[in-house]
Amino acid sequence: MYDPGTEDVPRSVTPADFFVVAAGFFHNIASSVHALTEDLMELATYNAIRQNKVKAVWAEFTNDLEKMED
Repeated sequence: MYDPGTEDVPRSVTPADFFVVAAGFFHNIASSVHALTEDLMELATYNAIRQNKVKAVWAEFTNDLEKMED
């Protein structure tokens, strides 16, 4: 941080400073996209497992009904 009480001259802004800011920005965007896709994958897995369980329950229910009819 610049302290006006000293006689030190702060360094000037260089293109590398802009590169660091841009790299940080893109890193944050990439991290956000990664987190989003990870959550979507978990949701898709949960939904697939749920659908398989529901199908199994319906199949068992259908078998029970057929046994009752016989």
